[in-house]
Amino acid sequence: MIDLDWKDIYRKRFTTTEKAVQHIESFQKIFLAPMCNEPQALVEELIRQKSRLQEISLYTVVLGSPCKYADIACHPHFNIRTFLSSPLLKKAYENKKCDYLPVNFSEIPRWIKEEHIDVALIQVSPPNADGFCNLGLSVDVVPTLIKEAKIVIAEVNSNLPVTFGETLVHVSEINFFVHSDRSLLTIRNSQPSEEDLKIGRYVATLIPEYATIQVGVGKIASGIIQSLHSKVGLGVHSGSISDDIMELINIGVVTNERKEINRNRTVCTTLTGTNDLYEFCHRNEYIELYPINYTHNAAVISKISNFHSINSAMEVSLSGQINAEQIDENHVVAGVGGQMDFIRASKLSPGGRAIIAMPSTAQFGMVSRIKAHTQYVTSLKSDVDYVVTEYGIAKLFGKSMKERAESLIAIAHPKFRTSLLEEFEQLQQ
Repeated sequence: MIDLDWKDIYRKRFTTTEKAVQHIESFQKIFLAPMCNEPQALVEELIRQKSRLQEISLYTVVLGSPCKYADIACHPHFNIRTFLSSPLLKKAYENKKCDYLPVNFSEIPRWIKEEHIDVALIQVSPPNADGFCNLGLSVDVVPTLIKEAKIVIAEVNSNLPVTFGETLVHVSEINFFVHSDRSLLTIRNSQPSEEDLKIGRYVATLIPEYATIQVGVGKIASGIIQSLHSKVGLGVHSGSISDDIMELINIGVVTNERKEINRNRTVCTTLTGTNDLYEFCHRNEYIELYPINYTHNAAVISKISNFHSINSAMEVSLSGQINAEQIDENHVVAGVGGQMDFIRASKLSPGGRAIIAMPSTAQFGMVSRIKAHTQYVTSLKSDVDYVVTEYGIAKLFGKSMKERAESLIAIAHPKFRTSLLEEFEQLQQ
């Protein structure tokens, strides 16, 4: 029998966006629902009320966000603390109003429990007949936020897709609701260059039939996914899925038929794509979204055979150390993300492999991404199996330091190979 009490709770907790945001006070810690599920009406109202607020700590995972709170007019009021970076945060960094938190995604729920968040701003669908709202685009850390934050304010958006997995939250768990009919945030489908496709074709040779993959977003990821069209029976267990993954499902490449868990289901924690992807995932029982402490949990993924993590990097040292975060101490361009979570998981998976894929150069070919050494390290040399560029594949697992350097120099851009060899030889003296 349906409990009708939830309707009364829902009605009494519904309010205007202005009144809901008035519950936020100076010096509080505010956490925004991550990525494309960032609640834009609530964010914009928070910005409108900025003049009454001081020293707000605003926690974000900005992939897909327009980062309106990073506008220079917001700097006296908001201190942005982000788990991922974006070019849209550049001015905030320069003005010392943004700081980066290098936390593995799987550990953000633990961090939330320890940090004592004051207010969570989230986005949900209208409730179903049993009083459950749906988290729609992204589950990630929101279940933990709902449990741990002192106040939870939800933007109720009927445009949100209804998705399967662990996506439900009861109206009784939310303190205030506001109405929204806003268009959803999207991430446009990346068009890979020929260089990206070359990298993708090399990566594809490392992926066996019926393997389960994790891959990120962006042009390189798109080039990799588009190079998998001839594969058979692939599975997906990833942090995110994109329009390119949707295409692999539609053409029958991704079937998830051999996965030991979530068989026949594509698993992720967030959708990072266009409205076409959102429509595809709406009420699609073969797509499941779970919290980040499931999708990024190495103990969970270890139950899946042949799990291949595919991630990118900014730099790789000749020893195999991976920098996927920053150029210098003042220029964070990405973040730890789930890279180490998935690399560790691949090591625990029977037949699993950890792959790093990247172009050989940066800055329009002026700088080699393969370096004698790198100052910043995201992933350790002992954890990576392969590094791939448009010039080939370097196998690192089981190789000596000299063998690693030789393999990596061989896939560097030709114009940097001699200087890299000279630098390596100097380091050995």
